Amino acid sequence: MHNVSRNKNADLDRVLRAATRVFLERGFSATSMSDLVAATGMNRAGLYAAFGSKHQLYITALGRYREDTEPELRAITRRALDQVEEERLDAPRVVGDLLDVVVRHSKEGGFVVRAAVELADDPATMRRVQEAWTELERDLAAILARAVERGEMDAAADTGRLARTALVFIQGALVIGHADEDDGRLADAAAGLVDLLSAHSPSATAEEILSQAPDDALLNES
Repeated sequence: MHNVSRNKNADLDRVLRAATRVFLERGFSATSMSDLVAATGMNRAGLYAAFGSKHQLYITALGRYREDTEPELRAITRRALDQVEEERLDAPRVVGDLLDVVVRHSKEGGFVVRAAVELADDPATMRRVQEAWTELERDLAAILARAVERGEMDAAADTGRLARTALVFIQGALVIGHADEDDGRLADAAAGLVDLLSAHSPSATAEEILSQAPDDALLNES
């Protein structure tokens, strides 16, 4: 009995992954039930019985996509936040590691971004999209706040705003990475975001102040 249940769950998982790939490639509106039947190998009656509707299958596929892609991001965040105080956190590097994951998944098109664009008026979809955005923004803010606590970032840094900036950048990166044939554009932009965060380190702030201060020789001449 347990083997039957496991086999059934494994089959549904395979069906769900196949449906997820179709939705990623075509979006919700352009995907027909015939497309889903062809991709999953399950007939219409079976799909309706298992998932209820095309819309519910889409919502479930969005959840599966998050389950497949977000653990890697969370693992990077967890490692950073679990570091002992003696270790340098290096928040810009951590954000850079997160961006590396995003860039790698951007070729798939970014299910969350595509869902937000196509189904912005659908409350069920947007609830899950907002959850994804909120969790990522929270993790980014936690990393930056920890860097401020450790003195690695300037105490005046607005970590909430920086986290939101990074979140918006990441969502845009998923679009650019999917559509742009120039891989260098996204890589350069990601490096620019890391540089922006690095500019909020205490040493960088001090250097900026010194670079803007008048030269001693000029002061003596006045």
